[in-house]
Amino acid sequence: MSWHPIAAVEEALRANPWLPAQVDGASMVLTRKGDQWFAVQDRCTHAGCPLAEEATIEGGRIHCHCHGSEFDLASGEVLQGPAEYPLRTFEVRVAGDQLEVDV
Repeated sequence: MSWHPIAAVEEALRANPWLPAQVDGASMVLTRKGDQWFAVQDRCTHAGCPLAEEATIEGGRIHCHCHGSEFDLASGEVLQGPAEYPLRTFEVRVAGDQLEVDV
């Protein structure tokens, strides 16, 4: 795994709630909660709905509006079905004025 630049922090802050990104064939969305950045795969594990278009964040929960699945933002764990599998998560760091993701 290696670190890849995604966007300037200022650009990411303007994305609300998601900043979509594509790195090494992995589609993901980034978001911030408090001072911490998170990245998860961009497709719901239930029916493949794009989270960038179909999901909101409420507290630390990702809510996919396609069929009602909910996931933990930090771990990707399923909190409410119908999804049965967790979301893939990616480590995010701030390097200078850039966001980077470990893929």
